Amino acid sequence: ASTNASSLSGDGIIMAQAVGADLTGMGYAQLMPSSHPVDGSLFSGVWGSAETQVFVNKEGKRYVNEYAERDVLSKAALEQTDGIFYIICDKDIVGNRDLSAMEAAGNVVLADSLEELAGKLGIPADTFIAEMERYNTFVESKVDADFGKPLFGQKIDEAPFCATPRSPALHHTMGGVKIDTDAHVLNTAGEAIPGLYAAGEVCGGIHAGNRLGGNAMTDFLVFGRIAGENAAKGE
Repeated sequence: ASTNASSLSGDGIIMAQAVGADLTGMGYAQLMPSSHPVDGSLFSGVWGSAETQVFVNKEGKRYVNEYAERDVLSKAALEQTDGIFYIICDKDIVGNRDLSAMEAAGNVVLADSLEELAGKLGIPADTFIAEMERYNTFVESKVDADFGKPLFGQKIDEAPFCATPRSPALHHTMGGVKIDTDAHVLNTAGEAIPGLYAAGEVCGGIHAGNRLGGNAMTDFLVFGRIAGENAAKGE
């Protein structure tokens, strides 16, 4: 699955190749760890900020530091049964949001107790409850003895409880056309292709193998401005 629109299919890379553009980094892509298991969408569930997030697998166990980098989180998630995990929230994290539509669509699972939630998810209740109780002790002590999570929000202890099924999905292609610092697209001989400029995700090599969240915006703003200025001047 992909977090992106189905219309985004690499046409810019294909067009650039047709006029001799060189490519770089095409073997690398970034996954978004917390995506819809079927369609890859990002905004079809409920969770708080990283310090409040608790990830459990189908065995009812935490398996990772929820504050880790996206590549670490994605790799860990794919190693779980069916590549599925659940983000667990309680009333405090959910707030006053109406989740009825999400629940009807199967995007979240709601319950009045952790035991009921485990039953609805089909995970071992005893294991899950013990894991949440252990996590809450970490919140109190501010020390994650299992995975080293560095920051914590509130405990997960106030009903109703909510679980959002998640799985990694393709999020950002790290590879693309080669450009120079003036945003010229380079051919396979390392020469600028006259009149052809590129910026943003169509380019490769800017973020190496794993992009930091938010940095793609800086990328397309900076190189987009450079490309526009040079195209306007014909340089």
